[in-house]
Amino acid sequence: MTSTSTSAPARPEAPARRASRSPNRLRRAGVLAAGVALAAAAVGVQSLGLTREERTAHLTWTGGVGEEISASRFSARVKAVHAAKAVETTDVTGQVKKATTSQIFLIAEVGATANRGPQKLGIPTLLTEDGKRYAATDKVEASLTITNPYIQVGWWTESVTVFEVPATALTGSRIVLAPQSGFIAESFLPEVEVDLGLDEAATQRLISNAKDVYQLASKK
Repeated sequence: MTSTSTSAPARPEAPARRASRSPNRLRRAGVLAAGVALAAAAVGVQSLGLTREERTAHLTWTGGVGEEISASRFSARVKAVHAAKAVETTDVTGQVKKATTSQIFLIAEVGATANRGPQKLGIPTLLTEDGKRYAATDKVEASLTITNPYIQVGWWTESVTVFEVPATALTGSRIVLAPQSGFIAESFLPEVEVDLGLDEAATQRLISNAKDVYQLASKK
């Protein structure tokens, strides 16, 4: 007898698997969103335990009139201060406007330069001896003040800032300058605080020498 052997029929080979495709746009967007969420969570964790004042606190560098004060991101100086009963402005079109007050205008000649990259200064404030803060007046067009131009690295931008305040606020006052904050409020934003050197005698001299009209023209 002859023996015969039978073999199982051959199975068809499985088709070769294609290499996986790169993640689609939705998946990439999801990964990006997760990354942003994690970053935001990390910032939130760092903020835990801080008071509102601590979260918005500034790092302050101080100096006096005529001094160049470097505050990490930028440097600034106040060259001189003047007082006036009115401010007359002339814009680039030649239009003249006159701002008056029942108080007094304090005009500070200000210079600034960037230490890292182009930036703008935020609205300057006048900090009084008793802790009150006065923002620069809106009676003078911002385009004529230090808040208008971009502060550049490598050279100084010169302009002014103008405050409208009671004469009693001048003694012991300081001008505070800081860069604009981003969309999200920054912690420990650098600022420069300039002591104007106004004791009672210096304040009286400043007021007695106040100009009837301080003229301020746009630089063409």
